[in-house]
Amino acid sequence: MHLTVLTWNLKGSKGIDVEAVAGHIRSAGADVVLLQEVQWNQARALARTLHPRSHHWHFKHWPLNTWPEGMAVFGMTCEVASRARALSSRWRLWSWRRRIIVTAYVPRPSEPLRPLMLFNLHLSPHSAEALRRAEAVAVLRKVTGYAGPVGVAGDLNESPDGALHGAMEAAGLHDAWLVRPDATDDPYPGYTNWRGWIPGTTKPPNRRIDYVYVSDGTEVTSASVPRPGDEGFEDFTRLSDHLPFAAELDVPETSLQG
Repeated sequence: MHLTVLTWNLKGSKGIDVEAVAGHIRSAGADVVLLQEVQWNQARALARTLHPRSHHWHFKHWPLNTWPEGMAVFGMTCEVASRARALSSRWRLWSWRRRIIVTAYVPRPSEPLRPLMLFNLHLSPHSAEALRRAEAVAVLRKVTGYAGPVGVAGDLNESPDGALHGAMEAAGLHDAWLVRPDATDDPYPGYTNWRGWIPGTTKPPNRRIDYVYVSDGTEVTSASVPRPGDEGFEDFTRLSDHLPFAAELDVPETSLQG
């Protein structure tokens, strides 16, 4: 099974340009879209524009002075089921510090096989390292307990040299950016985020904190993030403080774990 997974933190609290975001999702040829920091009304507007096969929005928190914020899963070319549960600050429904895990199930063409299980994440920020580690432990417990192909994607709020990535590798997960075919020939660091972002900034992004991880047996045929100098890159500088990250995957049609 070949599919493209796209993850994007939209910073919905600043508003989103629905047509521009939808346009990039289409041009990326995404099969499954995993969104973070998207408000309920924004997810609905995107779904009305994109007409996905399936779409689900999951509540994260409600700051009360605006629409509830959460995370979304769009199945662009296939029906994708998803569910969510709290990872931290479970009962602080008004707090931006509340974190959830969204589990999406992408069916594989061979019916007896377990679906591809994708985790859509937005882990706690840099200032909450211990909490972020605890959230990661809860996620990896689910990863290692699943007898089928797995992907972990989203805003992990940690640079590539952080300890979290060692835990991912120990769980049998591989960073799509590092294992893509042209990784050894590409000097670009793949930054996905601006620290201190101002809409329309002329500065290049300076952090890589958004990832797609895949389990053993899944081949990454391509991984990409918009780059400074690319045609139309200026559009991304005003859409969000994060850039979209897309990975093309070949998921095996056999069950690797029985």
